[in-house]
Amino acid sequence: MFGKWFTGTAAKTKSENLLDIWSHSDENQVKKEWSISPVNHSLSLKDQALLMNIRSKTATLNRNNVTRTQAYLDFYLKHPEVHWSFLAHMVSRNGGWNMTDLKASHISTLLSYEKSSILFRFLEKANHLIFQDAYPQLLLYAESKKAGKPLFYLLSEFHVSHFMNPIWSLFWENNNKKELLTVSLIINEQNFIEYNLLKNPYFQQKVLSSLTYQLQEKLGFTLVLFPYRKGSSTLLTGLGVQQFSNLANRIEIGKKLYVLLFKNEDVLHGALRFSRESSHTGSREDYLPAVFSSKANSRKIYSPTIEVAWTDFDHQSIMPVDWFKDIHGATKFFHLPASIVPADMEKTHLYNLIKLTGISELHGVFFDRKDL
Repeated sequence: MFGKWFTGTAAKTKSENLLDIWSHSDENQVKKEWSISPVNHSLSLKDQALLMNIRSKTATLNRNNVTRTQAYLDFYLKHPEVHWSFLAHMVSRNGGWNMTDLKASHISTLLSYEKSSILFRFLEKANHLIFQDAYPQLLLYAESKKAGKPLFYLLSEFHVSHFMNPIWSLFWENNNKKELLTVSLIINEQNFIEYNLLKNPYFQQKVLSSLTYQLQEKLGFTLVLFPYRKGSSTLLTGLGVQQFSNLANRIEIGKKLYVLLFKNEDVLHGALRFSRESSHTGSREDYLPAVFSSKANSRKIYSPTIEVAWTDFDHQSIMPVDWFKDIHGATKFFHLPASIVPADMEKTHLYNLIKLTGISELHGVFFDRKDL
C-alpha cells in the first residue's frame, strides 16, 4: 500500500468528467464556519459523561486491527448513511492482510525480524491513529441522532481538526450529503496521518526511505482488494497502488476506492455480504481459502491471523496536530470520478504471489506473463 497511487490496469475510469459534491450554498456555509475560530464551550456534567463514554469505547475498540475493522462494520450496519465507515472497514481489512503478510510464508523470509517489526509498527500506527481520530466522530454522530440535536461542538474535545466541524453540521442538516461527508473524511484522515505519522523522522528514515523498494518491488504491497460475494463465488476487485508518501495521491485513491465500492451495485452488495459472512481475522484465508491457510502445517501459503502474528501494540498517546490551514488546499479535492469499472483482480493477485514464491501453480491455475 505504498506510494504514488495509480489505477493502472486494476480499474478503468469510465469518464474523466468530475462530479462536484457540493453546491454554492454549501460552499458558502462551510467556508463561513471555517473562517471562525473554534469556541471553547463550557461542558455540562452530561457532556463530560458522554466524552468519558466515547473515550472509553474508542480505547477498547482500538485494541488491534481486528477490533477496529469490526467496529467500522458494526457502525455502518447501524448507520448506513455514513458511507465512509464501510469504506474504512474494507480498507482496514487490507491493512490487516498487509500486517500478517509480514509473518506469512511467502514474505517472512524476505525481511529481517527487525525490518518486519518496524513495518508492522508503521502499519499498525497508521491504522490506530485513523481510528483514534475518526471513531469518536462517528460516535458523536450516533449520539447526536439519539439526542435529536447536533453535538459536534464536542469534536474539539477529541482534537478533531476544525475542518470537520462544519462538514458534520452540514451532513446533520441534510444527510443526503453522503458523498461530501465521505470525501471530507478521506481528506481529513489522510492529512491526519500525514502530519501525525508520515512526517515523523523515524518512520521517514526507516520505512519511507529504506524500505520503499522492498515494499513496492518485492513484497507486492501494491493492491487494495475488495472481496465480494456473487452467487456462491467470492470475487476480487480493487485498485493497484504505489508511492504511499504522496498525500494528494492517497486522497485520490481513497476517492476512487469509494466510487468503486459504492457506485457499483454488485460490488457494494457483494462486499457487504462478504463482510457479514466472513469475519475479519487478518488472514488472507478469509477471502481465498483455496490458496491461503491460517494453519502453519498446511500445504497452502501460510497466512496467519493478526492475533497469532502480532501481539497487541501499546501505543504512546500523542497530541494531534491540526493540519487544516489552507481552505483551497482542502477543497480542491471536493470532486469524484464519475464512475470506475470494477476489474477482476484475482489473476493480478495470484500473479503477484507467483512472482514472490516462484510457484507456477496457484488455485489450480497455471499462469505466465501472457495471461495477464
